[in-house]
Amino acid sequence: MAGNEARTDEQSVGQADICHEAVRFLRKSADMESQNRQNGMDDLRFSYGEQWSSQMQNTRHLEARPWFTINVTEAFVRQVCNQQRQQRPRMKAHGMNTAATAKMAEIVTGLCRHIEEQSDAANAYDVAFEFACRMGWGYIRLDGDYVADNSFDQDIYIRTVQNPFSVYGDPNSHALDGSDATRTLITDLVEREEFAREYPGADLSPFSLKAVGDSLGEWNDKDHIRIAEYYRIDKKRSELILLSDGSTRWADEMKDVTEEMLRAHQLHVKGTRESWKKQVMWHKITALQELEKREIPGCYIPVVPVYFANLFIDGRTRRFGIVRNAKDPQRMLNYWDTAIAELVALAPKAKWLVAEGQVQGHEREWERANQVSYPYLTYVPVLGPDGQPVPPPEKLPIEQPPEGAMAAAQNAHDNLQRVLGMFDPSMTRPGQASGKALNAEQQQNDMSNYHGYDNLTKSIRHIGRIIMQWLPSYYSEKRVQRIIGVDGKPDIITLNEKSATGQVLNNISVGRYDITMETGPGYNSKRQEAVEAMTPLFEGPGNELMKVAGDIYFRYMDFPGADVIADRLAAANPLAQIDEMSDVPPAIQMQIKQLTQQVQQVTQELQAAHLMLKNRADIEGMKEAAASHRETIKQDNETKRRVMENDAWIHEISTKAQTAQNVEELKGVVALLVKGIDTKHLHIQAALDDARAENDADREQKRIEAEAAAAPKPAAGGGQ
Repeated sequence: MAGNEARTDEQSVGQADICHEAVRFLRKSADMESQNRQNGMDDLRFSYGEQWSSQMQNTRHLEARPWFTINVTEAFVRQVCNQQRQQRPRMKAHGMNTAATAKMAEIVTGLCRHIEEQSDAANAYDVAFEFACRMGWGYIRLDGDYVADNSFDQDIYIRTVQNPFSVYGDPNSHALDGSDATRTLITDLVEREEFAREYPGADLSPFSLKAVGDSLGEWNDKDHIRIAEYYRIDKKRSELILLSDGSTRWADEMKDVTEEMLRAHQLHVKGTRESWKKQVMWHKITALQELEKREIPGCYIPVVPVYFANLFIDGRTRRFGIVRNAKDPQRMLNYWDTAIAELVALAPKAKWLVAEGQVQGHEREWERANQVSYPYLTYVPVLGPDGQPVPPPEKLPIEQPPEGAMAAAQNAHDNLQRVLGMFDPSMTRPGQASGKALNAEQQQNDMSNYHGYDNLTKSIRHIGRIIMQWLPSYYSEKRVQRIIGVDGKPDIITLNEKSATGQVLNNISVGRYDITMETGPGYNSKRQEAVEAMTPLFEGPGNELMKVAGDIYFRYMDFPGADVIADRLAAANPLAQIDEMSDVPPAIQMQIKQLTQQVQQVTQELQAAHLMLKNRADIEGMKEAAASHRETIKQDNETKRRVMENDAWIHEISTKAQTAQNVEELKGVVALLVKGIDTKHLHIQAALDDARAENDADREQKRIEAEAAAAPKPAAGGGQ
């Protein structure tokens, strides 16, 4: 129990020391940077358009006089910032020892592009550079976070610092990329209710210090509380051990490793020396309490400044952008343009010169002649003392702006260009100039502020170095990971995958890598320039270069279907199938492809010869088989002919016998039929004779009956 209390007291003392150290550092940084912060805030307001002092505005307001702001400085700021956006610096990894390979350097470069892409790092770079351009400095920070709420994988993120005044840098840091900083503090304003939910039981006492520019709210706000992220680098003396494989370890990391364990891995200690071991710590604190803390990989604070211009004067560093020196010429320009407008506005309007009596009866029209656009004006012709007609009314000329004021305004504008070193190329030379000459002069103008772009490049390079130190910690396990190529196309690889032999493939922790920067036009601009440069080389029918590198030529084009053409050309070109991610150098791959192509060609020739021999043997066999088949057919035909003749003879004999039999049968049938017909004829004749006799008897009977009927009958009483 006592031990727990002792540890609790020790922990409380440690937290209090960290909080007190952070407060002291904040005060020191605020004091050392107070002048830069004040000037920087004035520069920001000036570039925004607040270019008249309050005293002059109040005076002119009381006198009802105008004041105009012709903010030409903002146009120059946009020109410098947009020039940076067109030519973004790009990271590229290079190996630093024999353990580093070109393949892993490409993978590391692809990981850096992946980190920039998923972090929207372009926005962080643009915001930092714009602040640097306007007031002299900006910041970019790095952080690690989980890739998703339901994932255990972590990744590196490049964050945007929207308010540079919330960052308190190390006043003893003098490197342009901030690589020598040992302390950095970032403050933030959080609502008390949200803070209480996130950190229940935490002390709600805020800081009690407020610095220029850090004005999201008062430090002692009843509704908010200030929290801070405090980065610090601890250095301590430690023994560094060199092993036989060239790797190094700290003595405290090797305290549990015995000589037998080293011999088991075929290692031994080659040497030792005393060195400084750096440890980067991150603390999330309030004024009185430490909320969170953790150790950060590497030896750099992951908050990187971006400076535009630094000058060391009187023991202090003065920082400024392009606005600082443009203030006085811009104020002069505003003053003289306002003066010209004021003089022209207060000048009397143009008057009409008329003779007495010329506008009689039309006074109302002439009084409003300077206000209303009449289609015509009527006047009364009058005679002069000499009796001659007086000339028509004449309008006096308008009073022109003072030439001195116009010259002063133009001089102020010229001074503004001279101070910034940015001139309009079309105005620097008389007469007509070619587009190439104007472009060359424009590039010379861009050189006037190239130091700011170069400082941004140095800062991004330092970000790349921090990423190099963080990669082994965030990508230490087997992981399927996206990388992005120089052309912006993604690819999927597997990190830390064990092969069948037990070797770990794509291991980022093996080898040392450094970051170099590529500047100038981006990939798309270079691609267009490459197409223009290669087009003359690929012209003409039967161009041999098209067979060798035609896929590259079409790959750089951006019309629909260009990739399809490139893929088809690459499929027929073995040299286009080189794997840039392979451990085998490209030159060796090309030789292997060529040898493979030659082996395939020889194999095809052997197969063709074998096929030819086989075809010849098949043809001879086919000839013999055809002859044998013909002889067989001939014999079969002869046999069939004989069988057919025998069958015909048998058929003929059978037919004759059958026919004779049929004839005799027919004769018998006919005789029977004839005999039957004769018998039937006799019967018919007898029947006819009988019918004829019966018919004659009937007629005779009828005749007798008729005669009897016709004879006269005797009288009725004659017989009595």
